[in-house]
Amino acid sequence: MNLQPTKKFEVTEEAEILASYEAIREVVNGITIDSSVVTATDGRKTIQKGMPMAKLANGKYVPYDAAGTDGSENPTVILKHNVDVTEGDHIVGGYEMAKVISERLPVEVTADLKAKMPFIQFS
Repeated sequence: MNLQPTKKFEVTEEAEILASYEAIREVVNGITIDSSVVTATDGRKTIQKGMPMAKLANGKYVPYDAAGTDGSENPTVILKHNVDVTEGDHIVGGYEMAKVISERLPVEVTADLKAKMPFIQFS
């Protein structure tokens, strides 16, 4: 009988960003991402899970940009999954309130970001 541990699976894509499932509030009906504002990387317009998202005047969301002046500097939602908006706008899920693992987010968690997102606990 072999009692040595074996590797059953390996997470290679989307690591869990939530630190707790106790206090979560998801956006009802999702958010619409404005694909025209997302910058392409390697020919694809992808946004990583955990990206803070900000609402523009047109009602659509874009990735957080600390230096923005169009509303992108005021994030309110954390993206729930990776998303590719190369083909156009996309409706996705997000967290309005959650406890997240800062090291797993695709942006640097600064004091400014924490102040702008009071319903997100960064751990």
